[in-house]
Amino acid sequence: MVDQPKLSAQLLLDYLIELGTALMSAGCPTNRLEDLLGAIAQQDGYTADVFALPTGLFIALRTPTGEAPLVSMVRVREWKNDLNRLAELDAMLNEVADRTLSIPEARARIVELERRTPAWPTWAMFAASIGASAGSAISFGGSVLDCILAGVGGLLLRLMMISTRNDPSLRLLENFLGGLIAGVVALFATQVIPGTSREVLVLATIIPLLPGLTLTTGLSEVAWRNLVAGSARLMQAAVTLLSLVFGIALIVGLEGRLQLPVPAPVAHAAAPWLLQIVALPAAAVSYGVLLQLAKKDIPIALGSGALVWLVAAAARSLPGPHAAFVSAFVLAAAANIYARNAARPAQLFLMPGMLLLVPGALSYRSLETLLRGDVVTSASQAGEMLIIAGALVMGLLVSSVVIPARKHL
Repeated sequence: MVDQPKLSAQLLLDYLIELGTALMSAGCPTNRLEDLLGAIAQQDGYTADVFALPTGLFIALRTPTGEAPLVSMVRVREWKNDLNRLAELDAMLNEVADRTLSIPEARARIVELERRTPAWPTWAMFAASIGASAGSAISFGGSVLDCILAGVGGLLLRLMMISTRNDPSLRLLENFLGGLIAGVVALFATQVIPGTSREVLVLATIIPLLPGLTLTTGLSEVAWRNLVAGSARLMQAAVTLLSLVFGIALIVGLEGRLQLPVPAPVAHAAAPWLLQIVALPAAAVSYGVLLQLAKKDIPIALGSGALVWLVAAAARSLPGPHAAFVSAFVLAAAANIYARNAARPAQLFLMPGMLLLVPGALSYRSLETLLRGDVVTSASQAGEMLIIAGALVMGLLVSSVVIPARKHL
């Protein structure tokens, strides 16, 4: 047991800022973060007014005696989904709450976590990118050949992302370059190999970049009254989509300038059950790796993906929004039950499954249809996308009321 003296306001504020920055960088939603930091301050007799944005964190710490508050602000320059870091920070929080770890030791642990190498090496990220794109091709109704070609597209996409990782100016073009890669892969495949599906190849290649999760998180934050943070995420999702679609549109325009033959649309049908049983769990595990889930926690991603697949199969006869609501409700309920029993973040179970549910493909189809000049169809698809995204958010919200996780993360 560590003997902890009464914390000074400045020490607590520094800890809250460092902890909040680390959690936001690991992908913690702002509504969860604000509740968590407020609860930590309250445990030590302080009141914290927390205002979190995707790119910044503001905290005003008030003392019980009513003195002038201490205020601090930090800019969050990097944010990504890193479930392993999120789990490590949660374990650290549990130790601090149990008084087995002091605040200074916790601050040192945060610095150590920030310097730690990623949970997965580069070769595993390449394999996961191939698996995510190949498995997604099957879920979009593609053939085995589409699956193989989508895996190649996923590999090229990961090569581009690694090449631009250390150059801030190139990282701004990451989504545009991803659209170019998807367009080139689809153009080459449909011109050289008859029977391949342009739509499936494009969607499966860019699936790691599609902002479906950002869109759903933004709507959820708006629903929790985090209006500024939610609006910022929704704008980020819109800009990401525009960048992707314009990259693809450039290749489509080149195809027209060269007067290449336009391949006939390929009919999509559900893949055989055996192929789905192999491909979709592979995609779920791949998403777990891309989300930096720890090696020992990969079975969580597999269970999450299997649950989504089973619920989606059972709800296949329901309209799209109804099926989305049921799937999100069941997935979030299972994640909250996992959080209760394991005393770990519900996000570990929730996020791999959510990547299989979010309506990123619909959002791409809407903008791509608009670029082709079909305004009516584009508006219909955009409306469908928003309804499905709203159904997912409502499933998450209802589940949090019916079966709360009892954890802030």
